Amino acid sequence: MHYTPAEFFSIFNTGDVFIKTELVTPSKQWQLHSNILARFSSWFAKSLSSMATSTIGAQCASYIIEEVDGKILLVQQQATGERPVIEDVNNGTLKNIKITMKNEDPEYKPSFCNPTDHAATIHLYDQIFNTFYNIPIDLSAANIAASLTHSENLMKTARNLGCLESLPSLTSQINATLLQHRHALFRAIKNDPARWLLLSLSLQNGLIYTEALIHMSGAHPCWPWPTPRSNLPEEILRLITTKSASLNHLCTEVERSLLLLTIHVGRNANSHAVSPVTNSEFDTWFIVSTFRSILGKELTELDNNSKKPLLRGTVFRKIRKGEGYMPYEDMRRMMEQVMPSSVQNLSEDLAMLKREASVYVEELARNECLLDVEGQKVGWLTCVNVGKEDIPWRAGDGDEVGR
Repeated sequence: MHYTPAEFFSIFNTGDVFIKTELVTPSKQWQLHSNILARFSSWFAKSLSSMATSTIGAQCASYIIEEVDGKILLVQQQATGERPVIEDVNNGTLKNIKITMKNEDPEYKPSFCNPTDHAATIHLYDQIFNTFYNIPIDLSAANIAASLTHSENLMKTARNLGCLESLPSLTSQINATLLQHRHALFRAIKNDPARWLLLSLSLQNGLIYTEALIHMSGAHPCWPWPTPRSNLPEEILRLITTKSASLNHLCTEVERSLLLLTIHVGRNANSHAVSPVTNSEFDTWFIVSTFRSILGKELTELDNNSKKPLLRGTVFRKIRKGEGYMPYEDMRRMMEQVMPSSVQNLSEDLAMLKREASVYVEELARNECLLDVEGQKVGWLTCVNVGKEDIPWRAGDGDEVGR
């Protein structure tokens, strides 16, 4: 709902809440409406309610934004019932209104981390106040890093003012800005998924949440990212552990199937795995044995590597693609040295083994991310399925999970 045209923000003649800061030059002022502030902000609602019950006859409220002990604070002032002086920034004159501000109430000071640039902090307040009046705000969109920092600071400011859930227009604007980055967004999530997941919880952004959760589950228990694991909520950490355990179980089953891979000959009831005791099958059996031996060695080396979760995705994707795994020319040269007679059927037998192996690893090699994981050289598995039951704000919802 529009209460006034955007060009009349931030001084409303009918406003009864006066906010001022001298942390920037020139000083910044707002004259806003208590009913609007209380409607959208639980912090203002509590502050204004307390002021109404403790001050007889007060018709307006006053606040200052100042720095205290390295933090930027929105500090409630105790009003006398008159109106404060507000400068008219358009013509430099003063409106003929006056108030005495004194005896700040220490209970009502939402604390904000203090960026080195005071102007940036005050701009965040101004943007939140804009959204109270349904006025669109400008979000940093020059690059994904700037958009991320700006979005996080806006969310923190809104959370501290108790208005995060009551301002869907704010989260919608942030979501739209972030999604404009597309591939840069997906790369940024890959580089620090925990940070992005925390933001997604505030934004209730299923796409970002899902993308981040897939990366962390695939890499667990490894943690190659800057944001500490401990920053995540306990329920998210448990979910990551559960998803990772399911991946490990699937990997074990797939690896077992790969190591039992063989070629069958004969038809119908006579179909059987090639055997070294049958002369006509020996060359094929040797190819199968060599294939499994090479595969087994690679899987063993992977198991013995403490960073296995960060590497196994690359291995299974390579097997899935086939052509880049055990190249024919490499295998031919090796067979010519150890078993020349097997070279004649090598091409057909090797292709058959690769096709079977590709089928076995299909589920593990699947990419549920929107990121090109091979192009970005992502080594962990990204096949984790994220359902609506895994998303906190959608759990129990009958709707399908949307990206």
